[in-house]
Amino acid sequence: MLTTLLPIRDRRERVMGYAVSAFPSDEQRASGGADDEARQTVEMVGLLSRLATRSLVVPVTPTLVRNGALTRFASVDAVWLLATSALDDAATRKAVDRLLGTGFHFALDGYPDGEPLLPSLIGATIVLDAQRLSAQLLESRVRVLLEAGLRPLVRGVDDRALRHRVMAVGVPMYTGRLLTRAASAAVDRNAEASAMRAIAMLAAFADGRPPNAAFDAFVRDDPHLAASMLRSMRSAALGVRGPKSVEHALNVLGRDAVMEQLVGVTAHLLGEAAHDAELSVIALRRARTCERVGAALDGAPHPRARTLAGLLSVLEFALGVPPAVLVERMTLPGVLQDALLDRREPLGALLDLVDAMEYGWWEDLRSRCRRLGVSPSMVGQAWLAAWRSARDELAFSRADAL
Repeated sequence: MLTTLLPIRDRRERVMGYAVSAFPSDEQRASGGADDEARQTVEMVGLLSRLATRSLVVPVTPTLVRNGALTRFASVDAVWLLATSALDDAATRKAVDRLLGTGFHFALDGYPDGEPLLPSLIGATIVLDAQRLSAQLLESRVRVLLEAGLRPLVRGVDDRALRHRVMAVGVPMYTGRLLTRAASAAVDRNAEASAMRAIAMLAAFADGRPPNAAFDAFVRDDPHLAASMLRSMRSAALGVRGPKSVEHALNVLGRDAVMEQLVGVTAHLLGEAAHDAELSVIALRRARTCERVGAALDGAPHPRARTLAGLLSVLEFALGVPPAVLVERMTLPGVLQDALLDRREPLGALLDLVDAMEYGWWEDLRSRCRRLGVSPSMVGQAWLAAWRSARDELAFSRADAL
């Protein structure tokens, strides 16, 4: 199964968990129906839980609830998402009640307008799809659920106007595509300045040229950046005893290795600038996905350019600045300007592919894979590997207060 994890955010935009979205890969399209697809998704929950390190909302079918398939996952931090209408079936209703009594957690997909809910589901999460309801009906249903002591989670919040509307009515949680920061949201200017300088330096060598003495001076002359670099290089990923200084790292590890570390540090700084640790993970995951998938494409630019394109793709969300303004502020090679703004060249097409994977736009993913000559399953595997890599590379930032 192709799987992605959509961040579930609270009213303060903090990530509380992830909604699992899954879809059969091309090789599995002819296989066996909704129950088989749900079973394959459930089989991945252990892996996904280790990646996410937060609670997962996992879609399941009534068959999996009734036949005991979930009992193997009692220790996993998961909330099992079941269609609300499934509770109209007496056997499913009984199975849900039994599992609730043993410590399992359920959420319901859809407004409960059928049988009254089980008493044990009071306080449960109810998922509403913003893309399938009018604004008036969505607001009305949210109010009814809140008054009944339930917790609405609105799916498909893909723009800030909609986010403002659902927050105004009292929605405690939402999920959807990554949203640009509001102009009024605070940004850490020191982290922003360091991140922009780091991106400018990465762009200067994005064509694959070896870094030179100008790179050494750049790393040394930014105290904020140098401190982040040292934390990264002293992390467990590089061993217990790291370099004593940036100069030491340049002498011992070499410029190429230090520049590679700069990628993770830049992702960390973007999250720090936005006060959003999740954004660091997203930025680095996108960068590493671009590296991996781009290696299979004809005409893809140098790996450094692919990596930087992944970082650039979250810049507007971190800083709350439109791409057109960012292009004016920075000196970027033409291929990276296109990736940030128009996405007409192969690198831009690669970023569109990553967008489809990140947001679970499955039919769009398949279409773009056909156009680029890669398989959806390869993209899915690259995305999971990139998440693992990003998690490990950003281990140094977990103790930081973002």
